[in-house]
Amino acid sequence: MKQEDIWLGIDHLADQVGVSPARLARMAGLDQAVFSAGRRRKPDGELRWPSMESLAKVLQVSNVSLGDFVNYMHGDPSTRSGFKLPTLSLDKAENEQNYDEDGFPSGTVWDYVEFPDLQDPHCFGLIVKSNQYEPVYREGDLLVCAPGISVRRGDRVVYRLRNSLTGHGGLFIGTLLRQTPYTIDIGPLNRDNPETIQAQHISWLTRIAWARQ
Repeated sequence: MKQEDIWLGIDHLADQVGVSPARLARMAGLDQAVFSAGRRRKPDGELRWPSMESLAKVLQVSNVSLGDFVNYMHGDPSTRSGFKLPTLSLDKAENEQNYDEDGFPSGTVWDYVEFPDLQDPHCFGLIVKSNQYEPVYREGDLLVCAPGISVRRGDRVVYRLRNSLTGHGGLFIGTLLRQTPYTIDIGPLNRDNPETIQAQHISWLTRIAWARQ
């Protein structure tokens, strides 16, 4: 076992989870730079050994045993047919503690389901648990959100309002009508009248890339 094998395993593990190594570190409660290229080498250019504590934490948050991690040290994730999609019901996903500051899934409440590979490795799924968005989306539908794919006019989106600024934070679904650096026009799925939201009131906004019914 060599240093480069373990670093390769960490990269492959992050890819399997569907996040970057930096985000995997944050999911495990570590400094996001702990797996960065600059931290991997000593001043003389020699590779460092990752700390066992850091490795143990990322294995725990990924629900991967040390024995299974050996496979990641030698496997090529690009050959896999899919990846594990972080998934949560829409009602539980409203809790802002289930996301990091960039709007990516965080914490241990997320389930992981096998899913075909998509363009965006940071995709996550939200399951509709009510009839609030009928007839567009029905109870039980899986909405695959792609935060790494650019949003265009006419796209259906999920967005989070900031509690501290609006007093009624939470997750909402709508159609993006217009976006400027200062305002965003959203067409609600169940109402005719669009609304204009100050950009500063939106914590994050992501495109719904796919819906499985």
